[in-house]
Amino acid sequence: MKNRHRSIAAIIAVLSLGIAPMTSAWATHRTEAEQAIAEAKTAHAKAAEADVASLQTQTLIEQAEKLMPSRQFTKAVEIANKAKMQDTFAYEKASGAVTTDVAADRKAKQAIDAAEKARKQAASVGGEWRDTAQMIQDAKDLEQSGRFEEATELAVKAQHQGTLGYEQAMAEKDADFPSYMRRRQ
Repeated sequence: MKNRHRSIAAIIAVLSLGIAPMTSAWATHRTEAEQAIAEAKTAHAKAAEADVASLQTQTLIEQAEKLMPSRQFTKAVEIANKAKMQDTFAYEKASGAVTTDVAADRKAKQAIDAAEKARKQAASVGGEWRDTAQMIQDAKDLEQSGRFEEATELAVKAQHQGTLGYEQAMAEKDADFPSYMRRRQ
C-alpha cells in the first residue's frame, strides 16, 4: 500500500513539473518593464524631433508607467512596445527609411472601416460581441505600426464577428421561453 501511494505521489510530482515550469522565464520582471518603457520614451522622443509623434503614443507610455506600482509588468511591457512600434514606424516613414505600401495601407483602412460599420450595426440591435471593439482597436494599432497585412486580417475577423452578432441578434429577436418553462413573477 505504501508503494502504491509513493508511485501516485511520484506521478503527481512529474505531472506538476510539466504544468508549472521550473524557471521563471515566463514571468516579466520590473527591469524588463522599465526597459520597455525607456525604449518607448526614446522612440517617442525621436518621433517628436521629426514632428510625427502622436498624443496616443504618449498616452500609451503614461498608461504603462501607471501600471508599475501595481506590478502589472507584463501588461506594461505590452503597452510600451505598442507605443514604441508606432513611434518607430512614424519616424522611419517621415525620415524615408521605410516606404509605405500605399495599397496595403488603404486595404487595411478599408477593412477597419468595414469592421467598425459591422460592429455598429450589431450594437444597434444589441448583438455586439464582447471582443469585437478590442479587435478593431488592435487592428488600428497594427495599421499605425505599419503591419498592414496583420491589421487587415484582424479587421476582417472583427467584421465577421460584427456580421455574425447582428445576424444572431436578429434571429433571436422574437425568441421566447419554451412553453414548458415558466417565468417567475
